[in-house]
Amino acid sequence: MILKSLSGLLLLGGLVACASTPPPRLADNVSRTQFVAATYRLGVGDRIRIDVFREADLSGEASVESTGYINYPLIGYVPAVGLTTRELELDLARRLRGGYLRNPDVRAYVVRYRPVFVSGAVRNTGAYPFTEGLTVEKALTLASGMTPLGSPRRIYVLREGAAASAREKVALDAPLYPGDTLFVEEGVF
Repeated sequence: MILKSLSGLLLLGGLVACASTPPPRLADNVSRTQFVAATYRLGVGDRIRIDVFREADLSGEASVESTGYINYPLIGYVPAVGLTTRELELDLARRLRGGYLRNPDVRAYVVRYRPVFVSGAVRNTGAYPFTEGLTVEKALTLASGMTPLGSPRRIYVLREGAAASAREKVALDAPLYPGDTLFVEEGVF
């Protein structure tokens, strides 16, 4: 009986401690080199899913078009490039409240990120699907590896939106992000 009371008090104390301690901010939990879906900014080529609670006609998938917009039922074209999914949710909810729904519950998430591009001294150059945790080494594997002349010491990445002169030398364990271009140079004998 005493043991049950003691364990009950410990459980209650733990719950009170959790309730009084704010959760850590996202930035405190995540290294700067990790991909974080919550802070990800949408770009051209991303495919997103939008769900509106109890409104099947307003739920579905859309791609971010080359114009930077998505085409959404009732509303038409809505800007999406540069927004997080949370910002898009809030914008769609605001627009739907403007004459369509009383209190829309909108959820948006990325179902397919824009690809990464691999070129240079690799066996199969091209665009490859981005997945969370993608590294240079994994992208090279997707491209069937380097050619015999490819140099593991001369691998560069150009981040989407950066000037061509901003490409950076990277290690095999470096993370990649949607829209990145990976380039492998040939080595000198």
